Amino acid sequence: MPTSNNKPSLPPLGFIAIDIHFHRPPGDPFNQQTWPFPLIRIQAEGSSESQVVTNDTYDDEFIDRFVQAGSKLAAQGCVGIITSCGFLAMAQPELSARLPTPIATSALLQLRSILPLLPSQKTVGILTYDDARLRDSHLANVGLSPDDIRRTDIKGAPPTGHLRRVIQDGAPYVHTDIERELVHTVKEMVAENPDIGAILLECTQMPPFAEAIQQAVQLPVYDVYTMACWFYSGLVRKTPAAWGRSEG
Repeated sequence: MPTSNNKPSLPPLGFIAIDIHFHRPPGDPFNQQTWPFPLIRIQAEGSSESQVVTNDTYDDEFIDRFVQAGSKLAAQGCVGIITSCGFLAMAQPELSARLPTPIATSALLQLRSILPLLPSQKTVGILTYDDARLRDSHLANVGLSPDDIRRTDIKGAPPTGHLRRVIQDGAPYVHTDIERELVHTVKEMVAENPDIGAILLECTQMPPFAEAIQQAVQLPVYDVYTMACWFYSGLVRKTPAAWGRSEG
C-alpha cells in the first residue's frame, strides 16, 4: 500500500457523498486526512439519509444521480470510486455496470472475503447504522449466497443513540459518547452470538471507533477503511522501495 509520503503524486480515488452534513473527523471516509492517497469528493444531489438507508430498491432517478456523480469523478481522473453509506450495497450491481471506473459502494463487499477466513461454524457480526432496514437483499447485492447470509449476525446502533442523533438530527458530535455506545453494542452482539469470529462495521462513520471495538471484543474488525485501502491497492500498484530491484 503506498504511504502518505508520496500522496500528492498518486492518482485520486473518487468519493460520492450523500447530501447530508455533520462532523466528519479523520477516520470518516469523507475526511481527506483519512486516506494515504488523494481523494476527490462530489455530492449526489438530493440523496438524503432516508432515501439511502432503505430496505427497498432505489428508483431510476436516484441511481441516475449517482451515475452522474461517478461519471464526473471519472472525468477528473479518479481510478476508482467509493461512497458514503454502506446501504448503497443495494446499488452495487447497477452502478458497477454503468460507471466507467470500478466502484466499491459498501464495506459489506468484504463479507465474501472474510467468511472463507473463518471456520465454517463461525459467523461475521455486522454492526450497522440501522438494523431495522439492513436486509438480506443488501447482502445478496454484494454477492452473498443464502448460505453465506446465514453466517451473518446483524445488530444496529441504538435508534435514539448518539450516532443516530448526530446524523439524523445534527446533534453535537462527542467522540467518547459514540465510542462508548458502539463498544457496548458490539459487546452485546458478541454475547448474544458467541460464534461470531469477526466484526464488520457497515456504517461509514464507524471507522474512528474500530480500534476501541477490537480491543473490547478481541476479534478482527473490518470497515470502509479496510475495504477502500484494499480496493486502491489493486487500482494503483507501486513496488515498495524496500523490495529494490531483483536482477536474478
